[in-house]
Amino acid sequence: MAVSDNAGGHSPTKPHYKLVELTERLSGRWRVTGSGIDGKAEYKSLRGGLLLVMNVDFVVSGTEMKVIQHVAYDQDSDTLQARYMDTMGDESTYTWVLDGQKLRVSLGGKESDTFFEATFNDEDTEYIGTWHYPDDVDSGAADERIVYSRIQN
Repeated sequence: MAVSDNAGGHSPTKPHYKLVELTERLSGRWRVTGSGIDGKAEYKSLRGGLLLVMNVDFVVSGTEMKVIQHVAYDQDSDTLQARYMDTMGDESTYTWVLDGQKLRVSLGGKESDTFFEATFNDEDTEYIGTWHYPDDVDSGAADERIVYSRIQN
């Protein structure tokens, strides 16, 4: 993931509008609930707005887990790319796309068939979504929805 201006060989001095929009929508603390999921997430802007950091501390099916993601604009792909790491030892790259009230977080590239898709309410105080996987065919994904409810801006 490159967050520098590759053509000019220097780091950007101001955040890309896609990252600004995502940061404005997500900054703050959120409660995370769902089927077998309970915890909290915090999104905060760092490096003068060039980086959005997400920390999640939650219990998934009885297992405590911590997650960190660093989201930055990638000039090469013209997308928001995130580096994901968790206390279970998993590491991945995700692509974040915010389109109006819709949020899509895809494993790898934005056309991936493994993705989380959510919708924000009109007040931006809650977003609700589900994970989708390649073998999903009417698998009851709606029953496994994840709800993020804003606690604090």
